[in-house]
Amino acid sequence: MHAAEKKFLSTVAILLEAGAHVNAQTLGGETALMKACKRGNADVVRLLLEHGADCNILSKHQNNALHFAKLSNNVIVYDHVKDHGNMLSSVAEGTVRAYFETRLALLEPVFPLACHRLCEGPDFSLEFNYKPPPHSPVEARSRRGCAGPCSVHAVVLNDKFQLPIFLDSHFIYSFSPVQGPNKLFVRLAESPNAKVKLLICAYRVQVQ
Repeated sequence: MHAAEKKFLSTVAILLEAGAHVNAQTLGGETALMKACKRGNADVVRLLLEHGADCNILSKHQNNALHFAKLSNNVIVYDHVKDHGNMLSSVAEGTVRAYFETRLALLEPVFPLACHRLCEGPDFSLEFNYKPPPHSPVEARSRRGCAGPCSVHAVVLNDKFQLPIFLDSHFIYSFSPVQGPNKLFVRLAESPNAKVKLLICAYRVQVQ
């Protein structure tokens, strides 16, 4: 965290290769990416993003990395974070659309896309608020992790195990969040040396 804030690029690289948790948060909820964005450290920001830093994590005051990048008045840092988020969203949405072909139409995200490095541990958890749109038609909600069928062992939403949409798939799940606070938990395979990043995203979808 300190190395990212002080622009110690080599130190940040060594720590990441040694398995440091790139998305660790301070008591105020800030991550190394937020610290680097705040200081306008473009090279550190780029390195953190390449190693799976989640630009959608919120601090205690509900600010994400893009907010701190904007405050830094560093256009390069801001563009790094914005372009990275757009790229991940495009990959996730494109992959989901390709998988379901014309069977489902993607509407809007249920929560911001999250990123988790498998080497940081087998558990991922997320709390989010869900507010269904007024007068919406009957919909399915789909959650997808882009890491392959062997990585995800279980998905639990509000203490209830979720089942795969198809029996041959362990990384596409259908679930219906409740209005208000929701808790999502994902149990992953133990992969302490893996460089793989898991993308966790959810969309409201409509059957075609």
